[in-house]
Amino acid sequence: MKVTTLSVETIDQFRIWLSGRGRSDLTVKAYVTDLKTFLSDTREDQIDLVTEYEEFGMTWLQMNRKALKPKTLLRRRTSLVAFAKWAGLPEDSFSDWIGPRPKQTVPHPIPEGMEAIHRMVAATNNEKHKALVALCGFVGCRVGEAVAVVPSWLNAESMVLTIRGKGDKERTVPITEEAWDVLAMPVTRAILDGGRPIVGIDERFARRKITQLGVLAGLTRKVVSHDLRATLATHVYRKTRDIVYVQHILGHASPKTTQIYLGIDYEDMREGMRS
Repeated sequence: MKVTTLSVETIDQFRIWLSGRGRSDLTVKAYVTDLKTFLSDTREDQIDLVTEYEEFGMTWLQMNRKALKPKTLLRRRTSLVAFAKWAGLPEDSFSDWIGPRPKQTVPHPIPEGMEAIHRMVAATNNEKHKALVALCGFVGCRVGEAVAVVPSWLNAESMVLTIRGKGDKERTVPITEEAWDVLAMPVTRAILDGGRPIVGIDERFARRKITQLGVLAGLTRKVVSHDLRATLATHVYRKTRDIVYVQHILGHASPKTTQIYLGIDYEDMREGMRS
Protein backbone atom coordinates (compact mmCIF):
# COMPACT_ATOMS: atom_id res chain seq x y z
CA MET A 1 0.00 0.00 0.00
CA LYS A 2 1.37 3.40 -1.00
CA VAL A 3 -0.29 5.36 1.82
CA THR A 4 -2.07 4.34 5.01
CA THR A 5 -4.45 7.25 5.56
CA LEU A 6 -6.75 9.64 3.76
CA SER A 7 -5.65 13.15 4.65
CA VAL A 8 -5.18 16.53 3.04
CA GLU A 9 -1.59 15.56 2.27
CA THR A 10 -2.42 12.21 0.64
CA ILE A 11 -5.27 13.76 -1.34
CA ASP A 12 -2.72 16.23 -2.72
CA GLN A 13 -0.38 13.35 -3.59
CA PHE A 14 -3.29 11.68 -5.39
CA ARG A 15 -4.00 14.92 -7.28
CA ILE A 16 -0.40 15.14 -8.46
CA TRP A 17 -0.50 11.48 -9.56
CA LEU A 18 -3.71 12.01 -11.53
CA SER A 19 -2.41 15.14 -13.24
CA GLY A 20 0.86 13.44 -14.08
CA ARG A 21 -1.03 10.75 -15.96
CA GLY A 22 -2.89 13.21 -18.14
CA ARG A 23 -6.29 13.10 -16.48
CA SER A 24 -8.40 16.10 -17.42
CA ASP A 25 -8.51 19.13 -15.12
CA LEU A 26 -12.25 18.60 -14.62
CA THR A 27 -11.76 14.97 -13.56
CA VAL A 28 -8.94 15.83 -11.16
CA LYS A 29 -10.94 18.67 -9.64
CA ALA A 30 -14.00 16.45 -9.15
CA TYR A 31 -12.04 13.66 -7.42
CA VAL A 32 -10.14 16.03 -5.14
CA THR A 33 -13.25 18.02 -4.21
CA ASP A 34 -15.19 14.86 -3.36
CA LEU A 35 -12.38 13.45 -1.21
CA LYS A 36 -11.88 16.71 0.67
CA THR A 37 -15.63 16.97 1.26
CA PHE A 38 -15.63 13.41 2.61
CA LEU A 39 -12.78 14.21 4.99
CA SER A 40 -14.47 17.42 6.12
CA ASP A 41 -17.88 15.79 6.65
CA THR A 42 -16.36 13.07 8.84
CA ARG A 43 -14.67 15.78 10.93
CA GLU A 44 -11.44 13.84 10.96
CA ASP A 45 -7.92 15.03 10.18
CA GLN A 46 -7.17 11.64 8.69
CA ILE A 47 -8.94 8.35 8.07
CA ASP A 48 -7.20 4.99 8.35
CA LEU A 49 -7.46 3.21 5.02
CA VAL A 50 -7.47 -0.33 6.43
CA THR A 51 -9.86 -0.03 9.36
CA GLU A 52 -12.05 3.01 8.60
CA TYR A 53 -12.00 4.17 4.97
CA GLU A 54 -14.54 1.84 3.37
CA GLU A 55 -16.90 1.79 6.36
CA PHE A 56 -16.83 5.57 6.78
CA GLY A 57 -17.16 6.01 3.02
CA MET A 58 -20.28 3.86 2.69
CA THR A 59 -21.85 5.60 5.70
CA TRP A 60 -21.09 8.98 4.11
CA LEU A 61 -22.63 7.95 0.80
CA GLN A 62 -25.73 6.58 2.51
CA MET A 63 -26.20 9.73 4.61
CA ASN A 64 -26.25 11.81 1.43
CA ARG A 65 -28.51 9.43 -0.52
CA LYS A 66 -31.62 11.60 -0.23
CA ALA A 67 -29.88 14.98 -0.29
CA LEU A 68 -27.88 14.51 -3.51
CA LYS A 69 -28.81 13.68 -7.05
CA PRO A 70 -28.05 10.06 -8.01
CA LYS A 71 -25.49 11.20 -10.57
CA THR A 72 -23.59 13.24 -7.96
CA LEU A 73 -23.75 10.40 -5.45
CA LEU A 74 -22.35 7.89 -7.93
CA ARG A 75 -19.57 10.30 -8.88
CA ARG A 76 -18.59 10.56 -5.22
CA ARG A 77 -18.42 6.77 -5.04
CA THR A 78 -16.18 6.80 -8.11
CA SER A 79 -13.87 9.27 -6.37
CA LEU A 80 -13.64 7.06 -3.29
CA VAL A 81 -12.93 3.98 -5.41
CA ALA A 82 -10.29 5.78 -7.49
CA PHE A 83 -8.41 6.83 -4.35
CA ALA A 84 -8.72 3.32 -2.94
CA LYS A 85 -7.19 1.76 -6.06
CA TRP A 86 -4.37 4.30 -6.06
CA ALA A 87 -3.66 3.57 -2.41
CA GLY A 88 -3.54 -0.17 -3.04
CA LEU A 89 -6.78 -1.21 -1.35
CA PRO A 90 -8.60 -4.33 -2.63
CA GLU A 91 -10.16 -4.09 -6.10
CA ASP A 92 -13.66 -4.73 -4.72
CA SER A 93 -13.67 -1.71 -2.39
CA PHE A 94 -17.19 -0.26 -2.03
CA SER A 95 -18.70 -3.11 -4.07
CA ASP A 96 -21.17 -3.79 -1.25
CA TRP A 97 -22.71 -0.33 -1.58
CA ILE A 98 -25.53 -0.24 -4.11
CA GLY A 99 -26.23 3.28 -5.28
CA PRO A 100 -29.38 4.69 -6.86
CA ARG A 101 -29.83 4.57 -10.60
CA PRO A 102 -29.69 8.05 -12.11
CA LYS A 103 -32.62 8.97 -14.30
CA GLN A 104 -31.54 8.77 -17.91
CA THR A 105 -32.11 11.97 -19.83
CA VAL A 106 -32.90 11.09 -23.40
CA PRO A 107 -31.68 13.80 -25.80
CA HIS A 108 -34.10 14.85 -28.52
CA PRO A 109 -33.37 16.91 -31.62
CA ILE A 110 -34.94 20.36 -31.47
CA PRO A 111 -38.04 20.52 -33.73
CA GLU A 112 -36.67 23.56 -35.59
CA GLY A 113 -33.53 21.60 -36.48
CA MET A 114 -30.29 23.42 -37.18
CA GLU A 115 -32.24 26.66 -37.58
CA ALA A 116 -32.71 26.50 -33.81
CA ILE A 117 -28.94 26.58 -33.27
CA HIS A 118 -28.64 29.70 -35.46
CA ARG A 119 -31.47 31.36 -33.55
CA MET A 120 -29.90 30.57 -30.18
CA VAL A 121 -26.59 32.06 -31.33
CA ALA A 122 -28.42 35.18 -32.47
CA ALA A 123 -30.33 35.43 -29.17
CA THR A 124 -27.27 36.69 -27.24
CA ASN A 125 -24.59 39.33 -27.67
CA ASN A 126 -22.24 37.53 -25.28
CA GLU A 127 -19.38 35.98 -27.28
CA LYS A 128 -18.76 33.22 -24.75
CA HIS A 129 -22.40 32.18 -24.83
CA LYS A 130 -22.39 32.22 -28.63
CA ALA A 131 -19.28 30.03 -28.61
CA LEU A 132 -20.92 27.63 -26.16
CA VAL A 133 -23.91 27.10 -28.44
CA ALA A 134 -21.69 26.79 -31.52
CA LEU A 135 -19.40 24.20 -29.92
CA CYS A 136 -22.37 22.08 -28.82
CA GLY A 137 -24.68 22.62 -31.78
CA PHE A 138 -22.31 23.06 -34.74
CA VAL A 139 -19.36 20.92 -33.54
CA GLY A 140 -20.99 18.28 -31.31
CA CYS A 141 -19.25 18.96 -27.99
CA ARG A 142 -20.71 17.91 -24.67
CA VAL A 143 -21.15 20.91 -22.36
CA GLY A 144 -18.22 19.80 -20.19
CA GLU A 145 -16.06 19.56 -23.29
CA ALA A 146 -17.23 22.90 -24.69
CA VAL A 147 -16.41 24.93 -21.57
CA ALA A 148 -12.90 23.40 -21.48
CA VAL A 149 -11.88 24.00 -25.13
CA VAL A 150 -8.73 26.11 -25.45
CA PRO A 151 -7.27 27.63 -28.66
CA SER A 152 -4.44 25.08 -28.81
CA TRP A 153 -7.00 22.33 -29.45
CA LEU A 154 -7.86 24.00 -32.74
CA ASN A 155 -5.82 23.51 -35.90
CA ALA A 156 -6.62 26.65 -37.88
CA GLU A 157 -4.81 25.42 -40.98
CA SER A 158 -6.83 22.24 -41.43
CA MET A 159 -9.87 23.63 -39.56
CA VAL A 160 -10.29 20.73 -37.15
CA LEU A 161 -10.78 20.64 -33.40
CA THR A 162 -9.29 17.98 -31.13
CA ILE A 163 -11.76 17.43 -28.29
CA ARG A 164 -10.74 15.90 -24.99
CA GLY A 165 -13.84 14.08 -23.83
CA LYS A 166 -15.08 11.49 -21.34
CA GLY A 167 -12.43 9.20 -19.94
CA ASP A 168 -9.76 11.53 -21.34
CA LYS A 169 -10.44 10.14 -24.82
CA GLU A 170 -9.67 12.39 -27.78
CA ARG A 171 -11.49 12.81 -31.07
CA THR A 172 -10.85 15.22 -33.90
CA VAL A 173 -13.78 16.77 -35.73
CA PRO A 174 -14.02 19.30 -38.55
CA ILE A 175 -14.98 22.93 -38.00
CA THR A 176 -17.53 24.16 -40.55
CA GLU A 177 -17.70 27.68 -41.92
CA GLU A 178 -20.84 28.43 -39.91
CA ALA A 179 -19.13 27.27 -36.72
CA TRP A 180 -16.01 29.32 -37.43
CA ASP A 181 -18.09 32.45 -38.10
CA VAL A 182 -19.16 32.25 -34.45
CA LEU A 183 -15.91 30.98 -32.93
CA ALA A 184 -13.35 33.20 -34.69
CA MET A 185 -13.66 36.20 -32.38
CA PRO A 186 -13.82 34.26 -29.07
CA VAL A 187 -10.82 32.18 -30.18
CA THR A 188 -8.83 35.32 -31.01
CA ARG A 189 -9.65 36.90 -27.65
CA ALA A 190 -8.72 33.68 -25.82
CA ILE A 191 -5.34 33.60 -27.60
CA LEU A 192 -4.64 37.23 -26.69
CA ASP A 193 -5.58 36.39 -23.11
CA GLY A 194 -2.85 33.76 -22.83
CA GLY A 195 -4.65 30.76 -24.30
CA ARG A 196 -7.46 30.60 -21.76
CA PRO A 197 -10.59 28.48 -22.44
CA ILE A 198 -12.70 29.91 -25.26
CA VAL A 199 -15.94 29.61 -23.26
CA GLY A 200 -14.48 29.24 -19.77
CA ILE A 201 -17.67 29.37 -17.71
CA ASP A 202 -18.97 27.01 -15.03
CA GLU A 203 -20.56 23.85 -16.47
CA ARG A 204 -23.75 24.17 -14.44
CA PHE A 205 -24.16 27.79 -15.47
CA ALA A 206 -23.53 26.76 -19.09
CA ARG A 207 -26.37 24.23 -18.97
CA ARG A 208 -28.76 26.81 -17.55
CA LYS A 209 -27.65 29.34 -20.14
CA ILE A 210 -28.43 26.96 -23.01
CA THR A 211 -31.96 26.48 -21.70
CA GLN A 212 -32.37 30.26 -21.30
CA LEU A 213 -31.16 30.90 -24.84
CA GLY A 214 -33.70 28.42 -26.13
CA VAL A 215 -36.42 30.49 -24.50
CA LEU A 216 -34.97 33.77 -25.81
CA ALA A 217 -34.79 32.27 -29.30
CA GLY A 218 -38.52 31.54 -29.17
CA LEU A 219 -38.15 27.80 -29.70
CA THR A 220 -41.26 25.64 -29.48
CA ARG A 221 -40.14 23.64 -26.43
CA LYS A 222 -37.68 23.70 -23.56
CA VAL A 223 -34.13 22.86 -24.66
CA VAL A 224 -31.48 21.11 -22.57
CA SER A 225 -27.80 20.92 -23.44
CA HIS A 226 -27.76 17.43 -24.98
CA ASP A 227 -30.54 18.44 -27.37
CA LEU A 228 -28.03 20.54 -29.31
CA ARG A 229 -25.86 17.47 -29.91
CA ALA A 230 -28.93 15.44 -30.85
CA THR A 231 -29.95 18.12 -33.34
CA LEU A 232 -26.53 18.07 -35.01
CA ALA A 233 -26.45 14.26 -34.96
CA THR A 234 -29.82 14.00 -36.66
CA HIS A 235 -28.84 16.62 -39.24
CA VAL A 236 -25.58 14.85 -40.12
CA TYR A 237 -27.24 11.44 -40.32
CA ARG A 238 -30.01 12.61 -42.63
CA LYS A 239 -27.43 14.15 -44.94
CA THR A 240 -24.96 11.24 -44.95
CA ARG A 241 -26.96 8.18 -43.80
CA ASP A 242 -23.69 7.12 -42.14
CA ILE A 243 -23.99 6.45 -38.41
CA VAL A 244 -20.21 5.99 -38.13
CA TYR A 245 -19.72 9.67 -39.00
CA VAL A 246 -22.20 10.65 -36.31
CA GLN A 247 -20.64 8.28 -33.79
CA HIS A 248 -17.22 9.87 -34.30
CA ILE A 249 -18.53 13.43 -34.07
CA LEU A 250 -20.30 12.71 -30.78
CA GLY A 251 -17.44 10.65 -29.36
CA HIS A 252 -19.46 7.52 -28.59
CA ALA A 253 -17.79 4.16 -28.03
CA SER A 254 -20.77 2.31 -29.47
CA PRO A 255 -23.20 3.13 -32.31
CA LYS A 256 -25.98 1.91 -30.02
CA THR A 257 -25.47 5.04 -27.93
CA THR A 258 -25.45 7.17 -31.07
CA GLN A 259 -28.81 5.77 -32.14
CA ILE A 260 -30.41 7.27 -29.02
CA TYR A 261 -29.49 10.73 -30.30
CA LEU A 262 -31.11 10.34 -33.72
CA GLY A 263 -34.62 11.71 -34.08
CA ILE A 264 -37.33 9.73 -35.83
CA ASP A 265 -38.64 11.42 -38.96
CA TYR A 266 -41.96 9.92 -40.03
CA GLU A 267 -41.64 11.26 -43.55
CA ASP A 268 -38.34 9.41 -43.89
CA MET A 269 -39.97 6.28 -42.53
CA ARG A 270 -42.93 6.64 -44.88
CA GLU A 271 -40.61 7.07 -47.86
CA GLY A 272 -38.69 3.97 -46.85
CA MET A 273 -41.91 1.92 -46.63
CA ARG A 274 -43.09 2.85 -50.11
CA SER A 275 -42.72 0.13 -52.74
